[in-house]
Amino acid sequence: MIKEKEQGEVIDTEGNLVRVRMSTHGVCGTCGHKAICFLTGDHRVLIARAEPELHEGDLVSIDFPSGPSIISSLLIFVGSVFVPLLVWLVAEFAFKAPLLARVISAVASLAIYWVFLFILNKRLKRSGWFLPRAYKSAGEVIIDAMERVE
Repeated sequence: MIKEKEQGEVIDTEGNLVRVRMSTHGVCGTCGHKAICFLTGDHRVLIARAEPELHEGDLVSIDFPSGPSIISSLLIFVGSVFVPLLVWLVAEFAFKAPLLARVISAVASLAIYWVFLFILNKRLKRSGWFLPRAYKSAGEVIIDAMERVE
């Protein structure tokens, strides 16, 4: 299971995304970050959004903000209930629509909402909005300073 903050090493950079190698945990198989974290032998590799000055071999701290997860859950679960319900109620009370028209409008609104979520998901994936953030670790700064002294 991924903690709030973890340490790792950058193994690859690609634009504003990095792959970070971290140690495995006993509950990695049941973690909610399985879509962005892959087990590779004794380690796991996590995809994260990076600070501009991260390079291969840098030690990083990984921050897992909870905001994107909460917003995604609200959009998926709450929106999928309230959008068709709202359309149903508007069709019933504002337009006095018959039952078949209310059902069709609610189902159509749900389908349109899911298409909206699909498009939004593709855009957010490209931007890396939901990904954890990788920051240069303080340990790396100390190691750099020690190398310069020698």
